[in-house]
Amino acid sequence: MRFNLFGGKSRTDRSACRHIGSPEAMGLMRRQDALLIDVREPHEFASSRIPDARHIPLRQITHEIESLRQHGDRPIILSCHSGRRSEMVCRLLKKHGFDNLYNLAGGIRAWRRANLPVSD
Repeated sequence: MRFNLFGGKSRTDRSACRHIGSPEAMGLMRRQDALLIDVREPHEFASSRIPDARHIPLRQITHEIESLRQHGDRPIILSCHSGRRSEMVCRLLKKHGFDNLYNLAGGIRAWRRANLPVSD
């Protein structure tokens, strides 16, 4: 079994978060005021992003856990470029007691393929 930088199982352990497609994520943001967290590097986020996404780079996520708790029971959708880094963050947040977690399957690449809006 492989381990990731957060000390958990490899990315094949998908029990921590539900994977949703881009249209479902958009619906969750509209219907339930889901919080979208983009965990990409600053240069990636600066080049293009999903509107209203909050940027918390992967390396800073552990420092932002308490600020995320302020959002109560709002669903949290995690996004990155392809869905791998955001999946690691799902597992980390699950370990810290978060339950209403979603991973944007395919990341911003899939979001663009679905012709959903991006900000440059």
